Amino acid sequence: MFLAAAGLSALLLSGPAARADTDVILEAYGQQLTGDGLGLGLGGRVQATRAAFLSVEGRGTVGGTWLGRGTVGLDLFGGSETIDLTLGLFLGTTGSWDPLLANPVDPTAGFELGLGLNLGPVRGRYRHADGFRGPLEYRLTQNDWRLGYELGRTQFFGQYVRFNPGETRVVGGFGLGMSMTF
Repeated sequence: MFLAAAGLSALLLSGPAARADTDVILEAYGQQLTGDGLGLGLGGRVQATRAAFLSVEGRGTVGGTWLGRGTVGLDLFGGSETIDLTLGLFLGTTGSWDPLLANPVDPTAGFELGLGLNLGPVRGRYRHADGFRGPLEYRLTQNDWRLGYELGRTQFFGQYVRFNPGETRVVGGFGLGMSMTF
């Protein structure tokens, strides 16, 4: 089962503060996750001069888990319209909606690596995030594979995401989403 994401409207960088060399990207997606039910995600990214970026993302599932984090990073091929290679560091928190758990909220920190290929309006992207939450024995990893089509400054995409919030449980799923660049 797929859940289509709703469109977003932007209020950021509209006016004299807007700069031609900075993009603001907002995205929303929905997906069906094995073991956790439906998942929803929202994100925002500010990309300056196609070389450095700051992103914020959050997601939650009806199965009871959520994650929020902020990432700062570099696009190593910032001048290229065809290929992207990004490296970033993130800080955030992850937890459960269930207040009865002993530790419903844990801090998380780590790194991410992304590789993108843009062929005309077709966009492909792989992202790997690897981090730790709480004591270092709890490992948090995420792999995203995304394929999209860009119409103007709006991109529609399908994605497969695999989460591994512990060494024994693997959760993943397919979803649909949309992003808009301002």
